[in-house]
Amino acid sequence: MQRKFECILRGSASALLTLCTPAIAQLPSNSVPVFITDQRVLVGRYHYEEKSDNFKIDVHLNADHTALYRITTGPTDSDFIKAEGFWTVEGDVIHIHNRPSPARLDSSGSPTLDPTVAISVIATNADGTPAEGLGVTWPDASGLYAMSDGRHANRAAEKVPRTKVSIVRLADRTVLATFDFDPRTANSFRFTYHPSDVEPFDIPAIALDSRAQTLEVEVGTASAKLQRVAG
Repeated sequence: MQRKFECILRGSASALLTLCTPAIAQLPSNSVPVFITDQRVLVGRYHYEEKSDNFKIDVHLNADHTALYRITTGPTDSDFIKAEGFWTVEGDVIHIHNRPSPARLDSSGSPTLDPTVAISVIATNADGTPAEGLGVTWPDASGLYAMSDGRHANRAAEKVPRTKVSIVRLADRTVLATFDFDPRTANSFRFTYHPSDVEPFDIPAIALDSRAQTLEVEVGTASAKLQRVAG
């Protein structure tokens, strides 16, 4: 059966890479992960294949924690996606990350004073559209505030102390800019965002046995079981 892929979406705070995938995967997964105490067990190459239409998934977890996530399709094994990066483990979940190209966040104009807010941060893309996938935080903040439509603001009644503010990329918590904030002076800040050509993503996987012979890997909004192979 011919597999139909609908889309690749990049740059969302909730899912930086979403693949609309074939019906081979289980959605949602009801598999029970196995907790791996020695991460060296996970090192290896894993493969899934649908021979009827030459749909293949390959995952390499290398000893130096570099990683490969690759999907190929068709008679010539054309790359549908190929991401090289690194892998980490958190609890019983393996995370496969890519290495995005550099991003930049530049200050845009001098900070101003806005009496209607305690602090305001606005970020736009170079074409003037609202920047996406950014957040604002500072020491002792209530948390990491996700910017909506490229904006974050605390109301004037919400006192923000003198502090150092950070603007981060939500996908991987990379700090893109910091600035000193003093409530007695300017409190409204503007930035221009130059995002990566390829935004970062985090693909989760789980081991289904203690020897990690089978990995269940996320494929967009679904999952597929990959078997360990020699090589």
